[in-house]
Amino acid sequence: MRFVAALFGLESTLLAAPVCAQSAEPSARTLAVDMFDAGDALLAEGRIREACPKYAESYRLDPQLGALLHWADCLEQDGKLASAYAAFRDAAELAARAGDQRRDFALARVRSLEPRLSRVIIETPNAPLPPNTSIQLDSVRIVESGFGVGIALDPGEHSLRASAPGYAAFSRKFTVKGEGQLERLEIPTLALISRPAPVLSSAPAPILVQSPAPERRGVSQKWIGVGVGGAGVVAMGVSAVFFANMAHLLDEREELCPRSPCSAGTDRNRVRELESEARTAQAWAIGLSVSGLLAAASGVVLYLSSPTERASLHGLHIQSSQAGAFPGVQWHF
Repeated sequence: MRFVAALFGLESTLLAAPVCAQSAEPSARTLAVDMFDAGDALLAEGRIREACPKYAESYRLDPQLGALLHWADCLEQDGKLASAYAAFRDAAELAARAGDQRRDFALARVRSLEPRLSRVIIETPNAPLPPNTSIQLDSVRIVESGFGVGIALDPGEHSLRASAPGYAAFSRKFTVKGEGQLERLEIPTLALISRPAPVLSSAPAPILVQSPAPERRGVSQKWIGVGVGGAGVVAMGVSAVFFANMAHLLDEREELCPRSPCSAGTDRNRVRELESEARTAQAWAIGLSVSGLLAAASGVVLYLSSPTERASLHGLHIQSSQAGAFPGVQWHF
């Protein structure tokens, strides 16, 4: 029995340890309660403006209906009727979802505040606004469907701004005073910003440079074709000389050694020299003949493909000139 009791005691100690560890950290609800109590203390001292943020923080940490109602009542006492009106409406909706009887209390406060609200109506000019126009009331963006609607505002200074790309922005500051006021604010036609005049560059101005005439290029290409083709003909002529030399060397070799193997007394060294010289002449003859043939063919192609008429103008190119020169372009054909 003592062992069982000790075991249960150890188990209860282990189970209690996490609970103690968790309770050591403040929870959001604990902080919310502290904030709520701080708001009550400040409100009792008449420090309304300091109390309202405490109720707001309590509601943010733990969104309870009581905290929201106290925050709304504090806002009303601080003269921020529009904010109090919105908070009481939120409280009425929260109470309705929870089936809380305080819904009727919140709705009664909403009805009592509604005629006391000061509102502003934003009106636009007869002309349509530029594309991508942005309308801002304080930090809130107003869409087109919000024009002409009475927007409740707390007393104090506010700003209205309208802007669009390429247009001068409109901005106006106004002050809401008292209760039950209605003010109409018209957004004027936004002025188009004039485009700045082009800045004259200090860089050198371009000049007009005319490309060579196509006829000249055609004549040059023809002469190149004639030169290449002529070189090819010369190369083939030289190859013929090497072929003839090769034949002469082979004939001389046949005279020394008409049959294989050569007969006794034949100068074999001379035979080998003639054979080597014949092979060299053959290599030169073949190389020059092939090169000459290709060169001659290329020359014919260059000659026949040279332009004979002025081609059509198809492009231009800017070329810089010295400072002070007249501007121009370079044309390509």
